[in-house]
Amino acid sequence: MKRRGVLLLAAAVGLMLTACGAPGTTTGSTPESTTQEESGETSSSATQEESTEPEESVPAQDYVSADGAYKVTLLEGLTQTDMQIQAGATMMGLDGGTDRTGFSGVSLGCAKSNVPGNPGDLNSLEEYADYIADLILDGSGVTVSWEDTDAPSTEGATQCLAREGVARSGISSGQAYGYYVESADSYFCVVMVGNNDDIEEARKIVSLEILDGTLNAGGTKDFINGMTAVLDSMNGASIRETFKMLEDMGADESQLEIVASQARQSLSSSWGVEDAAGLTEMADWLMNEGHNQDALDFLAEYGGNDEADRDAFDASLQEQNLEEGTYISLLAAYDAKSAYGDNAIAAWDLSRVGTIMGFGYAAGYCSYEEAMDKILEAAVKSQEIYHSWADFNKSYLYGYSYWAEESLDNPVNSATERAELISGMEAQANGPFSIDWNMELKKEW
Repeated sequence: MKRRGVLLLAAAVGLMLTACGAPGTTTGSTPESTTQEESGETSSSATQEESTEPEESVPAQDYVSADGAYKVTLLEGLTQTDMQIQAGATMMGLDGGTDRTGFSGVSLGCAKSNVPGNPGDLNSLEEYADYIADLILDGSGVTVSWEDTDAPSTEGATQCLAREGVARSGISSGQAYGYYVESADSYFCVVMVGNNDDIEEARKIVSLEILDGTLNAGGTKDFINGMTAVLDSMNGASIRETFKMLEDMGADESQLEIVASQARQSLSSSWGVEDAAGLTEMADWLMNEGHNQDALDFLAEYGGNDEADRDAFDASLQEQNLEEGTYISLLAAYDAKSAYGDNAIAAWDLSRVGTIMGFGYAAGYCSYEEAMDKILEAAVKSQEIYHSWADFNKSYLYGYSYWAEESLDNPVNSATERAELISGMEAQANGPFSIDWNMELKKEW
């Protein structure tokens, strides 16, 4: 594997495994120069005599996230690698390269409702820091015993937290530092490991600034990420973008095959897709018929097209003593058709074109470009059918309710969980649904 962004690669692998729903970890390579060998000798810096000469300033540089949500000030000359993990969550890798061999950092910004890896409820910045450090280090070969230390302040933050520790890998050791920031609706962090001198210099200048996101006007990929935002959040990451990053960073074949195998298994068990032809056929079915046509046919079978009044239709269903799941599905189909006509739950199908094509790309059934081209078709059709993100999301929720046989009025089921997730995303000023629904969609990959 290429010696680039060891921590970023480990985090990407961890996210991918989470997204595929499979437990376990992948052991990455030990960062060769991230640490210094332990010995019985006292380090020269520890015995160096105090000097009255003024301390030289550390050259610094600003690194801005791809979505314009935050900026990190760190050592000058680092190589920045950007990754859109999922809608509302961006990651930066900050690698030392040949100038600072072994220095590796990861910075992440995300909405509280959309933390990568889908960790469940995180009730404090401390819990977020624990989770993120484990996610980033898992598979890197580096272990750290963290201790809290004084944290620099960040304007607009409700809380800031800093942790430091000795980073160990085999018989080698170095330093690690993590800085975590909480705002009213988001979390941010920068975590880094390296040799003692590099980390000490980085600590002198590290800062994180929360931006307003206006640097990113939003493009076609952002629109597509919005279409799959709910399921990507539930899965923990976009499998499409995470696998692309693994390939771009030079993950070895064994790591890629673990993910590819999981993707093939998911497509086979959940979709009956076994090859490239099956993938294309399923994507076309979703765009042209899908569960939307099933719902319309099912509704017609029970007279839903004949009843203009919902209460009357509801009463007729209750008279038939239907199974609860059937009753819920029929009402969801009725409500969807009342709102969107023959495109009742088409958003549910169109959203999942992005999901299966992402898994198909990871499985090796299509290229990244082929996957994105097919998803673009689904995005264009979505714009033609619906007038806004609100319409798309509502149709999506009706579709999930129909498919899962779960009422959106039940406060404790997964349908309501998705509805709450969408509501949270819709409220974000720079969230996945802040992208202009009527923007021109075009190929940009």
